[in-house]
Amino acid sequence: MNSNLKMDLTLEELAILESEMIKKRKNKEAAWGLWAGLSFFGAHRFYTENYGYASAMLLTSVFPIILLFIIPNINLGDSFTRLLLSIFFILLAGSVIWSWIDAFFLNKRMDELNDQIERSILDNIKEQRKLRAR
Repeated sequence: MNSNLKMDLTLEELAILESEMIKKRKNKEAAWGLWAGLSFFGAHRFYTENYGYASAMLLTSVFPIILLFIIPNINLGDSFTRLLLSIFFILLAGSVIWSWIDAFFLNKRMDELNDQIERSILDNIKEQRKLRAR
């Protein structure tokens, strides 16, 4: 994706780019590990810096789980308690389905994120080149 931007880099700049990418690159294996272990809580989304979706996934998992333990111990009326429990189970099921759908898009999201990281490093290198030329 960024190959056109790399065409006019010197060997020194290419070495800087590679060393910075090694430090900043997001690892697909780590993302898949987070997805496999903590996908229902959005851990893979936090890793790929999708903080809005990650927070939503976290809330749709943690909030119902906590309330599933609290609600049965509170006397709110039998039908209302059943309604709340049904809603929380639906939220949990939605979270599970959401995490499985995420699996289909995780590699693409990782590639886009790494391209974005590389692009920002290239912009920094080109900015440094302009400063040195002055």
